[in-house]
Amino acid sequence: MCNRFVFIFACCLAPLVAAESAVALRLGVGRADITPGTDVRNWVTGKAYGAVLDPLAVQVLTLDDGVTKAAVVRWDLTDVSESARDEVRRVIETATGIPGGNILVNASHTHSAPWSPVYRDGYRGRERDNWWALRYMPAQNDHPPFRAWMQRLLDASVEATKAALAAACPASMSIGRVSVAEYLYNRRPRTPAWGLAEPKAVRTMAASSPDWNAAVLTGGATFGPMDRTLSLLWLRAEEGRALATIYHASVHSVSIYPSNPGISADWPGPASAAIAGAFGGEALFLQGTCGDITPWRRGPQAVAEMAEAFVKKAREAEKFAVRLAPRAIRTARATIDLPLTPAARARTGTESVAAEVQVIVCGPLAFVALPGEPLTDLGAAIREQSPFPQTLVLGYSNGMGVHYVGMPGEKARGGYEAGVAGAGTDECGRLLVEASVRLLRETYSTPGYPGKS
Repeated sequence: MCNRFVFIFACCLAPLVAAESAVALRLGVGRADITPGTDVRNWVTGKAYGAVLDPLAVQVLTLDDGVTKAAVVRWDLTDVSESARDEVRRVIETATGIPGGNILVNASHTHSAPWSPVYRDGYRGRERDNWWALRYMPAQNDHPPFRAWMQRLLDASVEATKAALAAACPASMSIGRVSVAEYLYNRRPRTPAWGLAEPKAVRTMAASSPDWNAAVLTGGATFGPMDRTLSLLWLRAEEGRALATIYHASVHSVSIYPSNPGISADWPGPASAAIAGAFGGEALFLQGTCGDITPWRRGPQAVAEMAEAFVKKAREAEKFAVRLAPRAIRTARATIDLPLTPAARARTGTESVAAEVQVIVCGPLAFVALPGEPLTDLGAAIREQSPFPQTLVLGYSNGMGVHYVGMPGEKARGGYEAGVAGAGTDECGRLLVEASVRLLRETYSTPGYPGKS
């Protein structure tokens, strides 16, 4: 079933860097607006959005070591479809010369924005559009407002990439980390298999109830795993000017959804504005492996509180930030076949889905891009085995994969993520981790890196 495992490396073949100090890294950041018209349909209700609460953006980070160029593209959208990945890579490569295989596309997973468009069939059997988006409305490709926005998404992505390249300059990266555990929780607590005198919990709490407290568990449950980390990269020009702050966390962008039907970047929108205001330059949020992680509270007040808190946390982390030593940029990709559950096979008419795993590394820093909605354990497993000390694992990148995906054993725990929303079999998480770790180790062993013997 999973016999296809193709590695594609972009390693420079010219004389390679012998010392870290020989690498002169050029970094650039660009932005463009991708807010759709309010007549585009909301996939949650099937009705027009009707209002814009805050705008959506595409932001692009470009990296250039003088030989290799790469780009990280982030969208304020729910996901990245496989066809959208290929189409945006194609148009960016045509417009800028950055190889498509060196382009990573990540979505913030805001539920208050459209799913990424489908530009071409053939990636997922009969499943052209995401099954969830079609529950309350027909496919949008023939809807004129959506079709106009489909083209705008591509044009804006090229515009932001060109802006990043135009603004690129010799720059450094510094990294810091801080805990934001009090603003997150794992919505999949571990329920006890036996030993309770009562068949059901005496008291329960729903997230929508007035007495909701994410710090308290009911029914004898124990907490599920959670990555408490807010990782921050500060990009500065040689003269010290702030270019951007890249911040990475694993938490669903669902603070606005579903109470308000308007278009919104959700909590990353205000958080990015606040971080940019505090440090200068742009602020780019990269979504992590948050399939089971959500904000501790929801609503506009919670969004404002979260944005303010993230700035305070970031200021503390910056006091102890350390500068990273650059090395030559390396990119690598692998495509693996993820086997589907019987229900997903019946829906799609195919046995498996081709899923892409991608890494982009520069010195000790590694971006790992996973498709679909990985649960937090996948990120932890990859980080633990990565030879790169600064490994950031992203979900919602370069394709929908099998949607929700956890490590083996997660299906047995049941729940929404392990049921209809998780199209893959129980082994899919392990396959993604193994592919990621192999790519990282292979890359670590290329010339100019410590693993090269």
